[in-house]
Amino acid sequence: MRILIVAPPKTGNSWLKCLLSSVYGLDWLTADRVPGGTSLDGFRAWLATGGFPDDAVFHHHYDYSPELVALANAEAIQLATILRDPYDMFVSRYFFAQAQADNENRAGKGVDRTPDAMVGKPIDHPVVLAYLADHFGAQLQKGVDWLVSGASVIVRYERLVDEPETELRRATDAILPATPERIQSAIEACQAATLLRSRKGLRRRIRAATSGDWLNHLSQAHLDLFRERHADRITALGYQVR
Repeated sequence: MRILIVAPPKTGNSWLKCLLSSVYGLDWLTADRVPGGTSLDGFRAWLATGGFPDDAVFHHHYDYSPELVALANAEAIQLATILRDPYDMFVSRYFFAQAQADNENRAGKGVDRTPDAMVGKPIDHPVVLAYLADHFGAQLQKGVDWLVSGASVIVRYERLVDEPETELRRATDAILPATPERIQSAIEACQAATLLRSRKGLRRRIRAATSGDWLNHLSQAHLDLFRERHADRITALGYQVR
């Protein structure tokens, strides 16, 4: 079994990767073992070299394309996508930028560093608001495209928080049914605190690991921009416009 998680950043990719890895006993491919950048040509070339072993899982922020889906189907790669409330997603994106400010490994070809403009600025700074207005929509669209495509198993972050057993069972039933014991064991193994202890590299990536945190951080200015610039995408993703 090979699983590729294709989703926007800060939607719970590492959590879903842990859960699926634990349920199916898959090798969790680390950043040094996956393609650099998110180009389809790069992914195809990586596959041709045998880079994606059997019984493995990794995540990458690939855009939806029929070509990528066809390639995954031809290679017997299962696609999965995790979606999250856009308001929480933005807050997580902001704090991730702050946490990465001193990360020497941030340099890399083909990687979008636009969010780095937010580093060192308060969340209501004009630069942060400009990122929300002008750049964040692309991340939302990525989720919309995968959801609408029907080519990927969709998992909801909030359902994993509120009803983890039910949501994980629904997802695994769509991939390959797993026993209740495997599902429960995976949920316990992938608690945020456990993940942070076992994989120190995730400390920059996992912060609150909860839903509704946007209520603690976003102002009316943020809500106005979400409504003005992103209402259609929020609705298409199945979330409420505030």
